[in-house]
Amino acid sequence: MVGNFRRDPERETTNLFPSIVCFFFASNSIGTLYRAYSRGDYTTLAFVVFEYSAFLLLDLCFTALHKLPSRDRTKWRKFLQMAIWVLYSGISFAFSAYFGPFFDGPGVGYTLYGISAVGSALLFYMNVVWDYKSGCDACLEEERVRERKLQQYYVYVLDKV
Repeated sequence: MVGNFRRDPERETTNLFPSIVCFFFASNSIGTLYRAYSRGDYTTLAFVVFEYSAFLLLDLCFTALHKLPSRDRTKWRKFLQMAIWVLYSGISFAFSAYFGPFFDGPGVGYTLYGISAVGSALLFYMNVVWDYKSGCDACLEEERVRERKLQQYYVYVLDKV
């Protein structure tokens, strides 16, 4: 997550931006934690600690998932996809639970919960269900067939020589 000052040859930019974002995020979180602790507001303290740690874990999972090959269908990829879904759902539902009571009517709080549920369901579908129906398994099968045909061709050519 911590960026460096080297240039990325593909994007022609520096990797300093993630470091700046994390610095501001950490400084704001530390300030909020201090104010919440000094006021005795332990629910805010727990909320900020959970959100910050979940955000860091989510960033770690995204980084690990993007380092995997796109056609990799291992249990590790599936675990990362499920972890991303659980962390996103936890972040959005914690946000809804913490800020829902601040709105006047109960309908607005329930709307936040509904948005969180829809977002969680959509992410689950995109990350878990659609990932297998995207045709990559068919691509892998086509690649295997192509490799077998290529291998048979080489065997045929070697037999002729």
